[in-house]
Amino acid sequence: MLTSFNIKRALFALSANYVRQISNQLPAAPLNDGEQSVQLPRYTEDQQNRILDAINENSAEQLLNYDITKARVSKLNNWKARNGPLRQLDDILYVEGFGLKAATKFYKSLLEPASSRQNSNKNQKAARTAPFITPPLDEQQRQGIQSSVGVRIGVTSVSWARLELPDTKYAPCVLSHWQHHEVNDKKLHLVELVRRCLYVAHQIPEADCYVLENPQMAQASSNPGSIDQQNVNIQKAQFTAMLSYALMARSIPGETKTSLFYLRRFLTARLFNHLVGTERVSSEDTILGMMRTYYNMEEQSVEEDKEQINLCKEVQFPSDLRSMYSRMERYQREMLSQAFLLNLAFVRLVLLQDPASIECVSRNSKKLPIDQDLE
Repeated sequence: MLTSFNIKRALFALSANYVRQISNQLPAAPLNDGEQSVQLPRYTEDQQNRILDAINENSAEQLLNYDITKARVSKLNNWKARNGPLRQLDDILYVEGFGLKAATKFYKSLLEPASSRQNSNKNQKAARTAPFITPPLDEQQRQGIQSSVGVRIGVTSVSWARLELPDTKYAPCVLSHWQHHEVNDKKLHLVELVRRCLYVAHQIPEADCYVLENPQMAQASSNPGSIDQQNVNIQKAQFTAMLSYALMARSIPGETKTSLFYLRRFLTARLFNHLVGTERVSSEDTILGMMRTYYNMEEQSVEEDKEQINLCKEVQFPSDLRSMYSRMERYQREMLSQAFLLNLAFVRLVLLQDPASIECVSRNSKKLPIDQDLE
């Protein structure tokens, strides 16, 4: 019995040592699904040396400037720490996560001039603004927009805020109008709902474009009493559709481009840090903080400083609109704040394409919640 136990221990130790030895050795040849050797594109000797020098000498942060993901950079550095620097281009195929396609793209970016990479990065950053709104906004139309109205539709009320963009980056945007309108919370006949919608549409001021938050869509369900179905208020959906049509009808006859856009849900709350889990928190403090900025104080002038500070993503509040805000009920101020911040988010993310704002809403890979309806 003792002999059998010793034999088992010896075999286990031998197997463990063999596994360690094999793990520290390179496989004979990387194979693809077809059991055939994969081959990288042919590179000159100078190109090979440039690629190997870039991989072996650059830090992880420097490698991220090329066409490679952060996860692959981490795996590549771990492999080099165990096996040493890459000696030939095929060595990268032994690194987990690197296939022929990924390696070829990475090597191509290593050989590109720095100016080409910078232009590519600029194009990628510009493309990131496209998912923010529906439908997309082309560059020519974006540059021609000088004013926008953000509309926030609730179950029992509608609020809107109009912003005028500055002519120079050293001046802030100007809040030219905002208003809150109550809608009867009772179930209204469709005729009455249309009448009230047309009245609201008449009150909303003219602008170059109009912004609403992307509405929650009702999903087909075999259970009519499900939470997803209950979260969609039918009257609110009807009002949103009719008001959207009324605003779209303001376009110049014959104009094919729309002036109505829907901002992706929860972007505003994320941009201004009002999203806790899947719940919006009050935005009133954010508005009051903006009102207290020095360029909103009548007794101070911004003429001396505006040539030195970029203020185009900030907002100036006229005194009469500040007073109007302070006289409202708290829930009315909250709805008005949401309409204003919806418009400001659109201005910063889409019209101005502010890099800091885009980074703020894009820094995490975690997806925004889409299933809950927040009021």
